[in-house]
Amino acid sequence: MKRSVTIRWGLGLSLLMVPMAVSSQSTGAVDVPAITPDPELMEAKEQILKQIPKLALEGERPPNIVLLFADDLGYADIGPYGSETIPTPNLDRLAGEGVRFSAAYVTAGTCSPSRAGLLSGRYQQRFGFEFNTSGAAITHRLSRGLRPDVITMADVLQRAGYRTGMFGKWHLGTRSYFRPQARGFDEFYGFLAGAHSYFESKRRQPVYSSMMRGQQRLEEKAYLTDAIAREAVAFIRKNRDRPFFAYLPFNAVHTPLEASQEYLDRFPGVENEARRAYYAMTSALDDAVGRILQVIDDEHLAQNTLVFFLNDNGGPVYTRVQDNGKLRLGKLFLFEGGIRVPMMVRWPGRMSAGSTYEGTVSSLDLFPTICAAAGLRVPDSISLDGVDLLPFLRGEKTGDPHERLFWRNGPNKAVRWNEWKLIQSHESRWLFNLKEDPGESENLSDRRPEVGSRLEKALLEWQMSMKPPRWSSKPNRRKVLVDGQVYEINI
Repeated sequence: MKRSVTIRWGLGLSLLMVPMAVSSQSTGAVDVPAITPDPELMEAKEQILKQIPKLALEGERPPNIVLLFADDLGYADIGPYGSETIPTPNLDRLAGEGVRFSAAYVTAGTCSPSRAGLLSGRYQQRFGFEFNTSGAAITHRLSRGLRPDVITMADVLQRAGYRTGMFGKWHLGTRSYFRPQARGFDEFYGFLAGAHSYFESKRRQPVYSSMMRGQQRLEEKAYLTDAIAREAVAFIRKNRDRPFFAYLPFNAVHTPLEASQEYLDRFPGVENEARRAYYAMTSALDDAVGRILQVIDDEHLAQNTLVFFLNDNGGPVYTRVQDNGKLRLGKLFLFEGGIRVPMMVRWPGRMSAGSTYEGTVSSLDLFPTICAAAGLRVPDSISLDGVDLLPFLRGEKTGDPHERLFWRNGPNKAVRWNEWKLIQSHESRWLFNLKEDPGESENLSDRRPEVGSRLEKALLEWQMSMKPPRWSSKPNRRKVLVDGQVYEINI
């Protein structure tokens, strides 16, 4: 009989070193060997996209859209969210000229599902995208990715007449029918998998792991965060005379923790090498944001450009360098540190500069908000789960954009209903009042069972409209203790 060993991991968290042989049945998933385009569904998609009207490009031009998407950034590691250790003057500027959200959420605590929710504007569980697609080779071999018939915001903007470009990390499938240029993007520079070195590769890599421009592999000699900004700047300059949508999903600050000497030199007093690299990477990300804001200024586009910045999930605790501030835990978890993220938006003259919006918002809201800003009516058949935030930001609507938000990650589920939040993992239960306890320090599940029951019922009803996962989570499903209760990590 094997004995389990408990190791302290900080933040009220313990890691249970339990040998686990878990089948895919524990997640409700069925491994699907391939996702390929379904002709009937693809035809239905085409018919929906035909309903998108072409925008009038004469007279007052529709706004340009720039979507900046960071990766694994700590919630409190930039100035607008409290950092005093990493200078972020460009993100500070974005917050000062726009709106900072204090209760913004993504749809998952991990990279790949979060991106599926962002670009589709729908809970990714509606089409079975519940877990990361796995390593690049497995993702490619098993043909995992964002189902080809799912409509993205890039599909809609492209059909409306926008020039669309994507620069950075894709992580939504590697086969040709999953790639950015099959999903509404005219131009693509970046990589398809979930992680990549920030420096030039020492050896030739398979296509699913290499840097690419369009469909062609390339060797990139520049530090990757700088290169992504360079490519986006060139795209903006080239398309300054027409509406454009630039999507920049940086891989910064995801591992590997690598920074060029230029950025490392900014933190000479930081002795811990991993922390120094992370600070340097964050500084490089801020510089990249600055280059985007500068080219928008240089081309006199600021007044007619909507700029969003947000993170894909919370900062991981396992790196021991990210800081999620008062939020509990981080990436991989459905506690606040895993799903509440920094988010800002700027549209000069259309929003109150330097303000903070405290309503509950989601990455699901970007699709309808962007389309509304562009003057596009999204066909009802797309069935977006987000809401248009513009009336709330302009003071035309009051109240919360979302009374309820939901999450599911295998056995882990969560719902936020106004100030209350319920988290479940197998038989474990946590109930928090986020208004009184944003750090999720006091589990009220035993003291307020009537609230827990109401939230659990809502969660069950939501799950009835979701699909089972199209593939399993990774088989090494570690179990950890949070406040003495078991939480199972599914990736």
